[in-house]
Amino acid sequence: MSTPANLERFLGGFAYFVESGITVDAQTISPLIKPDMVPATNWNTRSLGTILEIKHGTKDKDNSYSRPSAAGGWEEVPRKFVIADHLDMKTREMGEQLLRLECGLTGAITEGTAQTPYAKTDRRIEGWLRLQARQDTGQDLLIMDVWASMELTEGLAAAGKVSEPKMRFSVIKTYNNAVIAGNSIVFPVTA
Repeated sequence: MSTPANLERFLGGFAYFVESGITVDAQTISPLIKPDMVPATNWNTRSLGTILEIKHGTKDKDNSYSRPSAAGGWEEVPRKFVIADHLDMKTREMGEQLLRLECGLTGAITEGTAQTPYAKTDRRIEGWLRLQARQDTGQDLLIMDVWASMELTEGLAAAGKVSEPKMRFSVIKTYNNAVIAGNSIVFPVTA
């Protein structure tokens, strides 16, 4: 069994998001229905733009406690657990989904059709996120698919320069009390 070698990594990221409820290959996307790679347009037409930065993050629950030490005094017993995972991303483009979240719209944007701004208070969109971490050699270090909830953490700014919106994808691990089978990560075989 091989493992990725200990090497310096210079990574770029590509991210795609296929929203819940849309139809791909005559199937309605849900936590149980993930787009496949045939045709490739199932994913690559749903790019989140130029990804400038990707950071993995966690939310932890700290249940550490102190106990008497045989050497005298007290000692810490670490008990920290990860209770949530997320991916934070920054881009240079603001697509339809991010504009929808920014404006609090209840449905997809239809150009030329008026909608009520800030009508949606739960500003999240669920769907399948595909993340490719690509090395400067052009080879993917990893390809990860997760069912996630997307939210905008920093939106448009009129500041005399290009806005760089930030979004957070909170990973959803279960649906109807069952593990989501499509959540996966693959480290491709190196050439």
